Formats: sequence, structure tokens, C-alpha cells
Amino acid sequence: MPGAPSSAVAKFIDLLPSWLPSLRTRFVLLVAGLFLALSVVMIMVASYLDLRDEEQRAVSDARAIGATVSRLAVPHLTNHHYLILEQELESIAASGVVELAQVLDPARAVTIDSDPATSYFDDLEIHPLVKQALDTGIEQTRQSRDRVEIALPVRDMDQNSVLGAALVSVKRSSADGILMTIWGRNIVITLVLLVFCIPVTFHFAANFVRPIKALTLTAHTVSAGNFDAPFPVERTDEIGVLARAYRDMVSTIRHNMVRIHELAYVDPITRLPNRESFRQHFTASMFDEHGEANRTAVLFIDLDRFKRVNDSYGHDNGDALLKDVATRLRRLLNLRLREGGKGEGDGPLHGPLAAPGAAPSAMVARLGGDEFAIAMPADKTLAGIHALAEQLVQCIEQPLEINSLTMAVGASIGVSVFPDDGNDYTAILKNADIAMYAAKRTGGNRACFFSEVEGDSWSPDRIRLEADLKKALLRDEITIAFQPKVDCTSMGVVGAEVLARWQHPERGLLSPGSFIEVAEESDLITKLGSRVLELACEQGRFWLNHGLCLPLAVNVSIRQIEKPGFTTRVLDVLEQTGFPAELLQLEVTETVAMADPERILEATKPLLEAGITFAIDDFGTGYSSLAHLQRLPFNSFKIDRSFISGLAIDRHSRSIVQTIIAMAKSLNYEVVAEGVETEDQFRFLRAHGCTTAQGFLFARPMPADQFEDWSKAFEKRPSLASGDARDQTQASPSAAA
Repeated sequence: MPGAPSSAVAKFIDLLPSWLPSLRTRFVLLVAGLFLALSVVMIMVASYLDLRDEEQRAVSDARAIGATVSRLAVPHLTNHHYLILEQELESIAASGVVELAQVLDPARAVTIDSDPATSYFDDLEIHPLVKQALDTGIEQTRQSRDRVEIALPVRDMDQNSVLGAALVSVKRSSADGILMTIWGRNIVITLVLLVFCIPVTFHFAANFVRPIKALTLTAHTVSAGNFDAPFPVERTDEIGVLARAYRDMVSTIRHNMVRIHELAYVDPITRLPNRESFRQHFTASMFDEHGEANRTAVLFIDLDRFKRVNDSYGHDNGDALLKDVATRLRRLLNLRLREGGKGEGDGPLHGPLAAPGAAPSAMVARLGGDEFAIAMPADKTLAGIHALAEQLVQCIEQPLEINSLTMAVGASIGVSVFPDDGNDYTAILKNADIAMYAAKRTGGNRACFFSEVEGDSWSPDRIRLEADLKKALLRDEITIAFQPKVDCTSMGVVGAEVLARWQHPERGLLSPGSFIEVAEESDLITKLGSRVLELACEQGRFWLNHGLCLPLAVNVSIRQIEKPGFTTRVLDVLEQTGFPAELLQLEVTETVAMADPERILEATKPLLEAGITFAIDDFGTGYSSLAHLQRLPFNSFKIDRSFISGLAIDRHSRSIVQTIIAMAKSLNYEVVAEGVETEDQFRFLRAHGCTTAQGFLFARPMPADQFEDWSKAFEKRPSLASGDARDQTQASPSAAA
């Protein structure tokens, strides 16, 4: 397993940080380890060098002794004094340094050595080094672990001749012994130095780690939420650089957290709390510290006609209007708080969120778009909330001066009360929204309490009906019916009003009264109106292709007119279907026309130029201004059926109808009477100059195929003026429908 040791070392290194958590301890151990490692390396190098020195010393000693023996041997070999030479060699060997000293006289084949056990008379084997020295005439050396052997030629310097050869064998010291001596000495030195260095290292490590500890402590303080903790930025070393970088990072984090908090809880345009901030504030203050419900009112505010400001003056001016409205709301609420005994800053109108269990306090927030909300402590009688709601309506309806432009909006306010109208935030806000829509349906610019709204108007059946209507528009379940318009003089069919019908898969054929209100509230009226217009123009083109030229009137709602692209959509439908623009009439209710005459004028101008005519529907129910009527591009009045039904019994209705007809004549308008059901009503209208009538007296709304048959039969019948209207109606195919 060759990889096992390295794997074990790697695991050991990985475990070290868990065993040694202190940075100072790690630093000291690191220094000590490095010192020991360097000491081992140093000892190894010293051992190697000492061994080399000892080897060179042994060779030098052997060479010196060999040279001495060679010089001593010259006279003795010349004179053949072998005995004296033998004695001198024995004395040299007796010193203990030389293991063997030997001289060879090749002339007589005599070997003289320092060994007392042998004699020059003995026949001794010639040493290989001696033979090599004689053959080569130069020094020969051989080393082993325990000795150094050197053979030198013995030269007669006077005669420059080789007399023989000398051999010297010198003992070497044991390498193990030398190493033990070296290691022992160096280990003692290393331990002494280590004992001295460790305390010094601890001291320097403590000084080195101290600023890091300070920086670590600061980091813990910052992580606990205190972003104002001091950093050791005065240092000029790397710690100072790190501290400054850390300080800059914390400053950036602090700035980003403030920005994130603003994005999460503050509306960027009005600087009011946003929807989430309002939800958290309301939820936190729902109950007191004893678990009892805090009675709190939520006022849901939706600006009336704000879309007109955006469309007419641009979103920049629209945002400026929202800021001014927010300022008005804050100012009014602060005034209410001061009057109620609270200081201006006591209620968190746009401050921090309320803590759980805190006493209920006021807050104004922008929920989005042109919607605002106010949470306000409420008494049992709700008198203060009623007064506040009325003040809010009056406050917002005052004209605003923005960028030298005068703008005016209203406010529809819905109010729900916790815990009376719901047991949680979602229910309270939903019910306040419902009450706001109820206020808007009655004309807007007023407040409505949820307790005043009819309970069945927002029942689950209505919700299901809205969902079914969405599906109906996708599945093409919407159809149309036609109610004829009859000329009061000629008794000819001069047009028809197009009415929507819904072929519901479960409830059968539904009239507009069953679903128009739901469509208006859910904004499905735009798609519904567009579909009805398409069907009407397609049928009108079909009749035109078959010889029936019939003007058609189609109702349009304020939501359709306010929708961007309304004009383009109408013209596109005419172009796609090929229905002539001069045969199309669009009906707008009087209330819608008078509520926003400028918007009506803007939307209708290109349509009028294309040839489309316009009618004021339900005339007499609104508050028309003659000045506006002269400016608006209408071609006819449709007298509301409520006045027609009262002609027989109410003289005021007769006076109103006469006045409308007279005014229409003076303005050169056509007059259409809706809901004509009796012959007396018809005769009165014709006698006073009404030009056109429609109602059950002639026919009920009918599908296109029935309308064709009815119109052919109606043209052949006697005039209502000369016959019995009741008989005529009973004979009509459509009367039985």
C-alpha cells in the first residue's frame, strides 16, 4: 500500500486545525517545527562535512607517514640494513596510529614490515598496492571503512632511482562513532537554542496576533449588528490594510442594508411605507399584550380619475401628483393625531414597524398604483373614522398645482374594521377593497363602510360568475341580440341597438343585467365590449352584403374608453369586418360623458372624423352641462326608460321628456326614447317631436335571424297610430320571445 503513509499524513494535517485552534499556538509550533527541521538539516550537513574532513585527515596522515617511511628506507635499502629498518618500522607502528608499515626491496625480494611476528627472512606475499607503486613509480592509495592504505616508491634522490616501495596502513575512526559524536554535540546545542527561542517566539506571536484578535473582536461586534465598531485602521502594515478593507466592506454592507430595507418597506415615489410594511405593522398591532383584539380601522383609498392625469400629462406628473397626495394624507393624519392628544411623531406614519403586542397606532402607506391605505385606532361608534373619511375625501379633491399645471382627482374610500369585519389582515384589506369599489360604483369621491355594502354583492356566486365569464370570452360563448329602433313618423325600422347575451353552459342564456356589473368590476368589460363590437360589425356587414343597410348602436363603457388604444381598436374592427363607419353608433351613458368630458372628446375625435356617430345613453339621469353638451360630439339623446315609464302617471316625467326633446331640437340632436311599452307612451312621444323609439311595444331583443324575419313582417303591418298597439304587439313574433 504505497499510498497509505501519504494518506495518513494528509489526514493528520487536516486534523491539526481542530486540535490547535489558537493562532498563536499554531504560529509557535510552526516556528519550532521549522527550527527543528532546520536543525536536522544542519546536523546532516555537518555530519557529512565532518566525515569528509575525517577522511581527508586520515589520508593526509597516511600520506605523511608513508613519506616518512619512504625517506627512512632509502639508506637502509642502499646499505642493506634490514634489521635496523625493521626495528624503526616496529617503532612507528607502536604509536597506535599506523596499523602496518612495510618496505619491499625488489632487488633481493625482501619484505621488511612492522609486524613483530614476521621477519624479513620470511617469504611474504607482495601487497597489490606495492606492486602497482613499483610498476607505475607513483603513489597508490586505497580506502575502506576502517583503514587507509598508501604505497609509495622509495627513491634514491641522489641517483634518481627507485630502490623499492613502502606501504603504510593507517586505521580510520568508526563512522558511527563520529556521527554519534557530531549528533550529540548538535542536539545539545539545538535544545539549548530551542529552550531560548520558544519563549521569545511566544512573545512575538502574542504581539503579532494581538491586532488580529482585535480585528476578530470587531468582526464579531459587526456580525451582532453594531456597524459602528472601531477598526484598527491606524496601522500601516498588512493588518491595517486588512482593517481598512474590512471597514470599507462594512460601510458598503451598511449602505446596502439601508437600501434593501428601503426597497423592502418604503415606497420609492412617495417615501411612505409600502404594502409589506403596512401588512407587518397592522399584523403586529392586531392584539395587545393580553391577547385582546385592538379595534383598528383600515381605510382603503383609490384615486378617482388618476389614469386621466397619467394619460394626459405623463407619468412624471402622475408621480408628482402621488407625492402631493401622500403629503396631504400625512399632514391630515398628523393633524388628527395632535387633536386627539398625540404628538406629531407619536404615530408611525412612515417610521419603523410596530413591535408585536404594541398599542395600535396610525400609519399611512401606499399599496401600489394610485392606492393608499391608512390604519387607524377606532372607537366603538366609529365617529372618528367617519369624520376622518370625510376629511380625506375633501382633502384629496382640492385641486393640485404641479409643474404649473392644475390637476384635480377624487378619492373613493372603503373602510373595514378589525375585528368586526374580519379576523385577519387579508380579510380586513379585502373587505376594505370591496367597500372602496362600492363607493366607486356610486360615482366615487366618497367613503363607504364595508358594513354598508350588501352582503350578496360579493358572494362566492359572484366570484364564480367572474371566473365563468373569463372562460366564456375564451370559449366564444358571448352572442348578441338586436332591439329595433323605429322611426316615430314613418314607422320604419331605422336601426337596432346591439345587446350582449351570454350562452352559459349551465344557466342558459343570460341577459346583460346578470353579468355586466361583474364585468365592470373585474375589468373584463374591455374584452367583452370588444367582442360585442366585432360580432355587431360582422353581422352588419353580412346584412349589408344581402341588401339590408341597417345602422347599429353599440354600448361602450368608461373602462373601454380609458383603455389605451380604444380608438385604434374600433377602427381596426371596422377595417377587418368591412362595416361602414357611418352605420356604427357608439352609446355612452350620460354619467360617464359628464364625469370626464375632456377624455370623451379626446377619444371620440378620430372616430368622428372616420364617420362614426355617438349617442348619450340614459339621458336625464346625470348632471349634464349645456356648455359641455355643446362641446361634446354627440348626435343623439336616448331618454332614460325611467322617464318613459312615468309618462302616464307623472307630470314631472312628462315635463322632463318635453324639455329633453325641445333641447335636442335646439341642438339639432336626434332623440331616441328607450323602454316604450304602451301605445299611449308612443303617441305622447310622437306628438311632442320624438324622432325614434324602441321598446317592447315593437319587439324584444332578438337574434339576427329572427330580426330579419321580424323586420320584413313589421314593414308590412299597419301603422301603430291607426291600429290597436296591443294587437300589433301580440301578433309580433318577437313579442312572444
